[in-house]
Amino acid sequence: MKRAVLAAMCVMSCGRAGASSAPLFKRLASGHTGITFANTITVTDSVNVLTDPYVYNGGGVAVGDINNDGLPDIFFTGNMVSSRLYLNQGDMRFADITQSAGVTTRGWASGVSMVDINNDGYLDIYVSMSGPPWSTPAQRKNLLFINNGNGTFTESAAQYHVADSGFTTHAVFLDYDGDGDLDLFLLGNSPRDFERSQLEIHPAGIRQHDPEGSDKLYRNNGDGTFTDVTEQAGISREAQFGLGVVVNDFNHDGWPDLYLSNDDVAEDVLYVNNGDGTFTDRSREWLRHTSFAGMGIDAADLNNDGWPDIIQTDMMPEDLAGRKRTSGVVTSSADLDRREHRFQGGYTQNTLQLNSGVGPGGVVAFSEIARLAGVAYTNWSWSALFGDVDNDGFKDLFVTNGYPKAVTDYDYQTKMFRLRRQEGSRTSPRQLQTIRDLPSLRVANDLFRNNGDLTFTNRARDWGLDDPGFSYGAALADLNNDGRLDVVVNNIDAPAAIYENVRAASDSTHYLDIALRGDSPNRGGLGATLTLTAAGHRQYIYHTPYHGYLSSMAEREHFGLGTATRVDSLAISWPDGRTQVLTDLAVDRVVTVNQSAAGRRPRGVPHAGPVASRPAFQALDSRRALPYKHEETGFDDFALQPLLPYQLSRHGPVLAVCDVNGDGREDVFIGGSASDGGTLFLQRPDGSFTPAPSQPWRADQGGGGAYDVTGALCFDANGDGKPDLYLASGGYHRAPVSALLQDRLFINQGGGRFARDSAALPRMLTATAAVVAGDFNDDGKPDLFVGGRLLPRNYPSPTRSYLLRNDGDHFTDVTEQLTPELVNPGGMITAAVWVDFDGDGRLDLVTAGDWMPLQFFHNEGTRFRNVTAELGMSGTRGWWFSLAAGDFNHDGRPDLVAGNFGLNHTFTTSDTSRLGVYAGDFTGNGRTDVLLTKEVGKREFPFFGLATIGGNIYTIGLKFPTYAAFAQADVAGALGSNAVAHTLHYQADTFASLYLQNDGNGRFTAVPLPQAAQVAPIRGIIPMDVDGDGNLDLIVAGNLYDTAPNTAPADAGNGLWLRGDGQGHFAPVPFATSGFLAPHDVTGLAAVKTPAGSAVLVANSGDSLQAFLIRRP
Repeated sequence: MKRAVLAAMCVMSCGRAGASSAPLFKRLASGHTGITFANTITVTDSVNVLTDPYVYNGGGVAVGDINNDGLPDIFFTGNMVSSRLYLNQGDMRFADITQSAGVTTRGWASGVSMVDINNDGYLDIYVSMSGPPWSTPAQRKNLLFINNGNGTFTESAAQYHVADSGFTTHAVFLDYDGDGDLDLFLLGNSPRDFERSQLEIHPAGIRQHDPEGSDKLYRNNGDGTFTDVTEQAGISREAQFGLGVVVNDFNHDGWPDLYLSNDDVAEDVLYVNNGDGTFTDRSREWLRHTSFAGMGIDAADLNNDGWPDIIQTDMMPEDLAGRKRTSGVVTSSADLDRREHRFQGGYTQNTLQLNSGVGPGGVVAFSEIARLAGVAYTNWSWSALFGDVDNDGFKDLFVTNGYPKAVTDYDYQTKMFRLRRQEGSRTSPRQLQTIRDLPSLRVANDLFRNNGDLTFTNRARDWGLDDPGFSYGAALADLNNDGRLDVVVNNIDAPAAIYENVRAASDSTHYLDIALRGDSPNRGGLGATLTLTAAGHRQYIYHTPYHGYLSSMAEREHFGLGTATRVDSLAISWPDGRTQVLTDLAVDRVVTVNQSAAGRRPRGVPHAGPVASRPAFQALDSRRALPYKHEETGFDDFALQPLLPYQLSRHGPVLAVCDVNGDGREDVFIGGSASDGGTLFLQRPDGSFTPAPSQPWRADQGGGGAYDVTGALCFDANGDGKPDLYLASGGYHRAPVSALLQDRLFINQGGGRFARDSAALPRMLTATAAVVAGDFNDDGKPDLFVGGRLLPRNYPSPTRSYLLRNDGDHFTDVTEQLTPELVNPGGMITAAVWVDFDGDGRLDLVTAGDWMPLQFFHNEGTRFRNVTAELGMSGTRGWWFSLAAGDFNHDGRPDLVAGNFGLNHTFTTSDTSRLGVYAGDFTGNGRTDVLLTKEVGKREFPFFGLATIGGNIYTIGLKFPTYAAFAQADVAGALGSNAVAHTLHYQADTFASLYLQNDGNGRFTAVPLPQAAQVAPIRGIIPMDVDGDGNLDLIVAGNLYDTAPNTAPADAGNGLWLRGDGQGHFAPVPFATSGFLAPHDVTGLAAVKTPAGSAVLVANSGDSLQAFLIRRP
């Protein structure tokens, strides 16, 4: 079974990686191409990375056909050298026409954009100028080279009123106001603020205004001039560290939006076009976290669902040792301070924002899935470009990497900090020598093949793109018109690179390229959308040439078609609302589409992925939803154990549903933290809810305060026909033997009134959570299993669990007699189910928890025997949160669904590289220290670096003088062999959530749930036939916001309806279709019957309860 689970996992994660590994690209020598341009940076004692932090930010690339001969030409920007323009002469040969064309640059050229700005049918070139902090406005005037149509250009920026003299990183053209002509957006940067390493922070989180380093929007007046409308359009004048900008219509309302990638503390901005000439920043509403040091950016539909997704690069190494040398420390207090200043979470990793579409009410939901996708860590990265380089129908991802000085190395930073404190200067001779001696980050670029299942596989080495260097702006373009995308890269201190796509023309894939011919004054048709359907698969492209980092790509759009030999349809929606559909197209050619042939459609109609007219889930309004908002305890778990993987005290509200007053309507109990004690809501005849008059659990106080309710169960404990209420008690912050850990049983007195029966339960001073009822001895009375969750303040120490036999008027602890193993289990139990998994007529027990496998206890009548190993489930150790049972394949046997941590986090685990933990008192202070570990080459290494660990386990901090030394130390080297041998140690095998199909005789086949269900922890599961087709479906949800401060939260979950086919298979139903959106810190789900039908309740930690009515067809 273990091998079966791992094999299924490989199918999910490996996707189509087994394709041919023949080199796809060949780097062409400059002697062949004629391209000799090199962006050489000359550093001196006065010009270097100490005096100018952006000295190594590189240059861009623009690819476009400037002379209309059908061959794309190339423009490279130079920082300290002139930019260069190369004319494509065919056969991958180019001629340098810079001087004759009149496009020599003399300042610090940054980004470059091609556009036909004067509508004469020839591409013009706009160059964004920047410079060091001391540069003058005259040196930074942007350039506009107007194409004269005869191989020459005339610089005309001042004439067009676009000779902006700020610090411009890049420029994009778009028709933001819908008047038909192209406007200009300038991405700003503030190197003077960056040099100070911070932006001015006000109490409200507002940054200072900076007219030179802020973004700008220029409106095209239609007469050959532009006007600055930045403030009128709602564009912020605040200082920015802008490094990337991309245009797309993220919500499919027909208006172009802007995503701005900002470096360092400046937050990213997602400007959503309001359709009235203004923009609103929706980044905090639509995105849950972003990259911290945001670099390049691109947007494209990576999973062919019709919605544009977003990739953003950062600067985190891929290998564990490299991460530990460059990773700083974020304390929990600093993380809290950032939230109080209303800063959005930014983390040092690439981010991949999966667009789930627009649901009812115009709600947009993104999920950050870079870690699931396998593209989160690519070293110091710059450009990110989506494009189908192997023509298989899925867009691949190209990333450029490298930096001439390893300034993020913490040993270097520590040394420089000491020198600056000693010398009171930033450029002393010793500091200059230190920077000279600093090694480089000369690394290869990455090319990730899209596996078609939300994951990517890095094929750079196999495909011939593994040259190390310092690569920045880049473009994908078919330079020789052979139907395959080639790669152009602008390097620092090395010649620009041209990689020809040399895949054999005899391969079985096909393509279709589209050349749009728009009406004047937008001849390129920028802002049009293209939706292609072939062989039952759909692809979507938003037409804009501005992608990646500082760069512009050819305006011709490329579709890889896989093995499809015809295109069924190509739908084009033009920016003015006109549409046209071409059908039954031949492949392997360029199709020119003219806007003049299009018909009209009202502007604002979605281009693709329309909202369902009647979604299955309807969010209930405040009148019908339960009026409850959860408040978490303010306790900071990290103050006790700073190296926890996540906060355990923030377990969120728990739900229990039953008809407590016998009126035929289901009521709801919501258990919370000690601050509220729990609330019982009674359902009214109209389906609304009101708090019950009596809430005895609130008044019930233990020794020293109120209880934390960590689990709740409605069941008839005393056989009187009325549901009673069992409340589990817990709390990571409690003392290990606190009286407030005692579980409680409240007996229903009739009419929904309850009273605690203090004698009903044995003494149980254990932090519990999972509680399930089942008649395990077949005497007609419901017995209980109560799972021990944790030993307070001593993660990950296990605690005992309980089997409680129902003796009528009280429960007796029979754990020792029936299952001694549960008194000291090998983990911390979070969930359990009673189920007869072998069909012998007796209820068996299945449990799940942290650092433990799914455990199966077979009921043998007189005892429970652990048969986990016999069933092949020992290799399922994970961080499990939830369990549910149901017959999903109509064979009469109960199957199981297990919710795990998911596959989309910094914490990953696998059969070859397990995540682990060591715990013990490593410092002699009487507290349990936690050391998370990762297997690399069959050795275990500390997961975090010295910056994080050394300050919390001081013995390690004293032992290792440098970050580099600690990065190479394994666990034995860090703790000592004796400490390792005498500490608590766990490992995890898988974090995938699973479907376990019952094969009979108690045997199961484990299969990972669909990839869409692996993006976040599954903390709630409801088996239910949502659509009334007779097959059991799954409703799942969950997130985990409070992970370790140095890791991005597990916050990508939006909730998911998995439609069952009655054969044990599940298909994700997109949020835009289902209407089910649960994007908060979800900790559980429950179903409740109402007069209008079944409803789903979503418990959110620190937030309001959500409720969704299920509407069947």
